[in-house]
Amino acid sequence: MGGDDGSTNTSTNGGGGSGDETSSGTDSNSGGSSGEKATLWAWNDPGLTPIRKEQGKEFKNNFDVGGVDWQYYPFENYLSKATSAIPAGNAPDSLALSVLWVSRFGSKGAAVDLEANGFNADDYVPAARNNASYDGKLWAVPWYADCRLLCINRSMFKEAGLEVPDPTYRPSWDEWETWVTELSKTHGTAYSMPAGEGFDSFVLSNGSGYLSEDGTEARINSDAALEAANFLQPKIVEDDSILARNPGGTSAVEDFLAGEAPMFYAGSWHFPRLRKSGLDWQYNPHPSGPNVDVSHTWSAGVFYSVPSRGGASKELGLKWLEYIDSMEVQKNVTKAMGGFPGRKDAYETDAFQQYLEENPKLKTVAQEMENTKAFPSHPEVSKMWNTVHTQAQSMWQGEDPEKALDKAAQEINALL
Repeated sequence: MGGDDGSTNTSTNGGGGSGDETSSGTDSNSGGSSGEKATLWAWNDPGLTPIRKEQGKEFKNNFDVGGVDWQYYPFENYLSKATSAIPAGNAPDSLALSVLWVSRFGSKGAAVDLEANGFNADDYVPAARNNASYDGKLWAVPWYADCRLLCINRSMFKEAGLEVPDPTYRPSWDEWETWVTELSKTHGTAYSMPAGEGFDSFVLSNGSGYLSEDGTEARINSDAALEAANFLQPKIVEDDSILARNPGGTSAVEDFLAGEAPMFYAGSWHFPRLRKSGLDWQYNPHPSGPNVDVSHTWSAGVFYSVPSRGGASKELGLKWLEYIDSMEVQKNVTKAMGGFPGRKDAYETDAFQQYLEENPKLKTVAQEMENTKAFPSHPEVSKMWNTVHTQAQSMWQGEDPEKALDKAAQEINALL
């Protein structure tokens, strides 16, 4: 998924074209690539454009290609554009994919099987590996992985008479509720979150999720998920201590940077903006509910695939993935844009460890990366995402949580 900072964008419709659009088209061209220019697609992300431009230069210099032609499209239309390009015969050599789309491309055989082409799924951190895989095969290479956390304004905590917690400390819901109560007395609003994904993290951090462990039925209406909804709803609907932001409007990070919220639902990718903000801030693990003793949030990121047909050059596409998978890219991705490496061995490099030492606020991210959850490995996960978030938005408008979550579960079960 990708928002304006590499973040999750809840405005995706998860569809765009029929399920058959990725099922036809000519085979990928595997001819020679020496001197050819690679065509690469990604969704619009102004924060990543300069980084990608530099990557294009490095790729040209080190991989015997004629350069890179980056083509960007709006996130909301990106899936439709990509799935239409394959049968039309104008697929790019490599295609950036959201974690919501990898399973769909894999299920249709519209991406190249990467383990059959020298890549190893065991090289990647667990959540990144699972997000890049479907049906036991690797379909994409993670440029970076990410996680979600709590971010607090330390100065506002002190003004409210609260003790600033250690950055590695994970609050319980009860403790976090106390923070919300005290901060709202001083500031009115205590916390800002995206309406849909913010709810997801309270569900995950209470031991539930979208699907059962075996993926055969919906769990979004479980007792643990309902407990999360009932915990949040009065704070959003009745006392306005939590802002639940809908897609397309003011974002949670903007509320935090403007001083409108002392806490917000943050991503690891927000680090560059937070570092430059001038605020006294820190990350903390997301609050955990009574059913678990660990913080769970989604892990997403940007994943690159090679179309298996539609006119793409398989050789050029695989060269780009080889570059993205290189240690030089992986060990420096946190410094470049705030994400964390997809490759496990990049975490042990001197460059990565030195960057953590120079930026100790990121140590909380490093701690929490291992607790992240991959998205359900299902071709229709984007539709599941949309239905849960639609019902979350309805709950924050006053809909009965049990009714809303039962509806979401019914719609998810219809997809299974």
